Amino acid sequence: MSSGYNRSLVGVSVIIVIGILLVGTGMFLFLIEMPTDPGNTTTTTTTPTSPTTTTPPPPAHNPYQVAIVFATGDLGDKSINDACYSGAAHAFSDFNVNFTYTEPTSVSEYETYLRGFATHTGYLEPYDLIIGVGFDQEVALQTVANEFPGQKFAIVDVFIDPIVYPNVASLLFDEHEGSALVGAIAGLTTTTNKIGFIGGMDIPLTNKFTAGYVFGAGYTNPNLNGTANIWANFTIAYTNDWFDTTAGKTLADGMYDAGADIIFAAAGRSSLGIFDSVKDKNITSSVPLWCIGNDVPQMYIGTANPDNPVAPTLCLTSMLKRFDVAVYTIIEEWVVDGTWNTGYNLLHVFGLANNGVGYEVNTDLLTLDPAIVAEVEAFKALIIAGTVVVPDAIYWI
Repeated sequence: MSSGYNRSLVGVSVIIVIGILLVGTGMFLFLIEMPTDPGNTTTTTTTPTSPTTTTPPPPAHNPYQVAIVFATGDLGDKSINDACYSGAAHAFSDFNVNFTYTEPTSVSEYETYLRGFATHTGYLEPYDLIIGVGFDQEVALQTVANEFPGQKFAIVDVFIDPIVYPNVASLLFDEHEGSALVGAIAGLTTTTNKIGFIGGMDIPLTNKFTAGYVFGAGYTNPNLNGTANIWANFTIAYTNDWFDTTAGKTLADGMYDAGADIIFAAAGRSSLGIFDSVKDKNITSSVPLWCIGNDVPQMYIGTANPDNPVAPTLCLTSMLKRFDVAVYTIIEEWVVDGTWNTGYNLLHVFGLANNGVGYEVNTDLLTLDPAIVAEVEAFKALIIAGTVVVPDAIYWI
């Protein structure tokens, strides 16, 4: 007890002496803290700091004039996305119109990407044009177009009422006209008088292909219409999926086994299964089997090595749906020329007359009989002239 007491006393004495000396010299000491035990003392010094703030970079000038939200399936689909990209690339080459794009992986992402482009976060200027690719962007684009009435939009492959949405241009196609031409080729080529059609979905858009194909085949080959039951000569089925190549192959296998020798496929990526089927089935078939491609030139896929295509091909032709022409045209009209129509003039329909649809000819891979080409071209002229009207919906039920 004595030892602890003395230690405290010594500490007090030292503080008093120091205080006297400081006063004696005319200086003042303000004691903030006096430790009770000088032998066990630590001192902490804290330096005040200013709050840290992050200044976001200022908005930049938008380097792009066009933004594109592609359909699910990504670039490399050998179909609608690749064709639309080609049209935008062509516009860049001709007019130096820069474009950017995004590749959604699901339908649920469309609205987010469209809205992101419409808000143009980080850019001072909006895009001159935002393009949505594919019929399944309809609802998402309507929602965003309604939120941003000053932003110009275009949508590929679906009708959006321009009276309700005056800032949306619809890019549509006469698929039935182009399908009638490849149907005519099928009617003139078949040896079994049985042909097939495989679509992605049983919906009005797909059935424009169906109707045109059946009509064209029957137009050039009356034997296909020689029965009251059209199903005896035409087999029609749907994969119910745009990406299921296995489903496409399974349906095609069944059609070829049942006697069809030509199948037209309009099923998106699922159509690649039909190409697999025709290659497999031709190995043992007693008659030549063919398929017909869609949307873009696909005759090369029917060769033994599509990465290095050389003749022969098992793809007779392809129905060409010129998405590239549609995208190029709307960019030229609005971005380059600044021409934005109103009302139903916002509807752009691409058919045979304006090179919006057609059929593939690739003499490096396959040469059609000149007589077939001549008959198909005559049929085409009649359609353009309006002498022959191709149905755009299933008409035989």
